[in-house]
Amino acid sequence: MVLAVLAAACGDADAPAGDADMAPVADGARVDGALPPFDLPMTLSATGLYASEVTGPIAEGVLSYTVRYPLWSDGASKERHLLLPAGGTIDTSDPDHWVFPEGTRLFKEFAVDGRPVETRLLWKAGPSRDDWLYTAYRFREDGSDADAVPEGEVDALGTGHDIPDTAACRDCHRGGGDFVLGVGALQLDRDSFDEWVDRGALTSDAPWEEPPGTDEERAALGYLHGNCGHCHGDVHPLSTMRSMRLRLHVGTSDPQSAPALTTTTGQEAQHLIDGLDILLVPGDPEASQLFLRMGRRDVYQMPTQGTEQVDSEGLSVIRAWILNAP
Repeated sequence: MVLAVLAAACGDADAPAGDADMAPVADGARVDGALPPFDLPMTLSATGLYASEVTGPIAEGVLSYTVRYPLWSDGASKERHLLLPAGGTIDTSDPDHWVFPEGTRLFKEFAVDGRPVETRLLWKAGPSRDDWLYTAYRFREDGSDADAVPEGEVDALGTGHDIPDTAACRDCHRGGGDFVLGVGALQLDRDSFDEWVDRGALTSDAPWEEPPGTDEERAALGYLHGNCGHCHGDVHPLSTMRSMRLRLHVGTSDPQSAPALTTTTGQEAQHLIDGLDILLVPGDPEASQLFLRMGRRDVYQMPTQGTEQVDSEGLSVIRAWILNAP
């Protein structure tokens, strides 16, 4: 997790070199392991998200957005923001993997019981997917600012919320086509999508669509896409060791042809758990490992990290879908 000076990207040659807020984190690492060309700010207030202080309004030009199938984070509420470089537009020519312009910043704030606990930052410091810099900021007790915590923190601010370290961030995000998760044609809600088009963040012909099928099928396919597809897709390095694909492709019109069904139904799992070794048994969620592992919080749980509580609502969605699977 690397910290980087935004003044460098914004061309602010007059930024004070000795500003404590801009001091680098010594043990940071770039996505590809190379040394970064600059360092991210030590404090959230210096990242460009806010007009001034973190207790004040969002900075001009920042686009807030909502996703349809959010990643389960043990009930924490989230706010999401995008800041593109001046004149920057997201390349949507590959509808399944949008590409962000150099200088893009994405922020995600996590709050527990209404209290902000952390904000995660992704910043694209170069043209390729290997150029993303990333870190998390833990809010101070008084909420006046948040400080970079590249090593992560367990039970931050006395809550049950864990802030991930560098390795955890990278492990999930390397499953994104351009290292970004949760932003795409199947994830942005319609209001956010339309605003991004109106503001020039997306081209007028950018794709947006609903998952296929009935309400029940859309809910399940969307849930698996948003919560599992980044690891169980074609991009993550571990995909060569896994046959299961839970990421939904743009343009899928038949729910029965979704990879979440075609790569799981009757397929043998890698592990034998509680005597079960089939990924999905139509009509029988309790015999399906996909369902079983979602409901566990132990060495066999899914997702493997980032959660200590079962998503009971999500589990109900997948149970209903398996019950009616062909």
